[in-house]
Amino acid sequence: MHLLASVRGYVARLPVGARRLLAAACVLALAAVAYGVYVPVDHLLNKPCMRKGATTVTHQGANGECVGITDGSYAFHPSLQGAEDKIREENRKIVADHPKNYVSVVMLLPISADTGSILSMPNALEQIEGAFTAQYYANRNNVAGISPYVQLLIGSDGYQANAWQAAVSTIENDHGRHIAAVTGFGLSLAGTESAIRDLTTHSIPAFGATLTSDNYDNIKGFVRVSPSNVDNMAAALSYVESDYQRAVLVEDGNAGDSYDVTLVSGFKKFSDTPGHRIVGVEPYDTTERDRDGQSAEERKRHQAEVATRISQMTTNICAAQQPRPAVVLFAGRGQDLGVLVHAFSNTCLDRQIRIVSGDDVTNLPDSPQLRADLRGHVTVDYAGVAHPGEWAPSAAADKVHAQAVKNGSQAFLTFNSYFQKRFPGGYLGDGNAMMAHDAVLTATAAIRLTEQEQPQPDAVLNELGALQGAHMVLGASGPIKFTANYQTSHTGSNPVDKPIPIIRLTPQGNPRVLTVKWSGQAPPVS
Repeated sequence: MHLLASVRGYVARLPVGARRLLAAACVLALAAVAYGVYVPVDHLLNKPCMRKGATTVTHQGANGECVGITDGSYAFHPSLQGAEDKIREENRKIVADHPKNYVSVVMLLPISADTGSILSMPNALEQIEGAFTAQYYANRNNVAGISPYVQLLIGSDGYQANAWQAAVSTIENDHGRHIAAVTGFGLSLAGTESAIRDLTTHSIPAFGATLTSDNYDNIKGFVRVSPSNVDNMAAALSYVESDYQRAVLVEDGNAGDSYDVTLVSGFKKFSDTPGHRIVGVEPYDTTERDRDGQSAEERKRHQAEVATRISQMTTNICAAQQPRPAVVLFAGRGQDLGVLVHAFSNTCLDRQIRIVSGDDVTNLPDSPQLRADLRGHVTVDYAGVAHPGEWAPSAAADKVHAQAVKNGSQAFLTFNSYFQKRFPGGYLGDGNAMMAHDAVLTATAAIRLTEQEQPQPDAVLNELGALQGAHMVLGASGPIKFTANYQTSHTGSNPVDKPIPIIRLTPQGNPRVLTVKWSGQAPPVS
């Protein structure tokens, strides 16, 4: 105490300027100490998720999600561990046995365990399983040639693809893994589109698996194995408009989700058919839920707000069933559709409610609650991108496309054989595994058409237009062919004449195909 009093007295006798300098020195000293503690702690907290060999995965975003690419050594989620282990084993074999005759194909998905994630974890698993099946098959069979061999890398750009820049930068700046193409992408979101445009600008070809938004119709250097929303909505409307002349449109106002935006524009064409009209519109908005940079708690709150709004729609939809039934055209994501279906479980019980939507219904997780909801008065149909049942004789009967049906059926049998041996009991009912398989298989065909042992990505780009005629790809979802004509066409990225299964959810959890439309059969939604 005596020492402290002496110091205080000494300081008090100093001139004002000297006291200010001393105060500043003390502040700097404290800051230096704090920095010395902060730096090692910060370093520990921000250590890469994994940076080893072919794996580069780092923390990104407000919640520190792990983003980047891996050869299977790092599991983005515990449920993916088994599939990624198989990929890691195959990759090590390929790199060891063919060090000068292999390339890497990245399967990029917005993998996130957040409850607000549009891409469900089961969907991510199915796509990874499908991608591995294509890799395994291609490394042992002729797919436009027998080499180069394929190393499959799994990539994640995080929640709603918000960390796309970090993931894409890792891919574009990598020169040791011989990356020749990027596939998958998962969701038609703003971040996804930015990722694809950035990759293709850097001459890296991109192959979409389940992307259907019309925003991707004509991106040079990009092709997709799924039909577009234009074709999907034309197929869906041509199926329901004979049963209904009235409709209620449920629309998501999230301008950053191009899947929803193009679904809305497609469904609005319902009124273009003579005698048909939209009698009600129920809007909601997921913009805040999908916004980047928010905490998990904020996202949870925004998700609850979306659910509240959707649950309020049942009263007006029920009232619209008079004087004649009105089909519900749901232009939104699968997870939001589940909220509406459940909201009908205790209301409008004296009316049959039929809901029609797009392929993102596959991101509506199968659950006891959903199955119970579907046992009631609500029916959900959707225009899908693939389903094993599309090759059943009752669904695929089409004389005009008889050869395509034959080719598709045989290709699916081959895929199913390889898939079931790798993943016994693996789920195929939503088509996700089939589409991921077809995207990787298509990328492999383009790679091998270069006739080079380790082609650069720009060489693969030059082969996109070759994927037709004698070089079309026989995919599990049907024959895949492209014009890749980006100059004089508005749909250079889209597959030509792809089958579109119309699918119904069932209380048993096994969606069934009602019929198959071909994109050439349904009038385009222009």
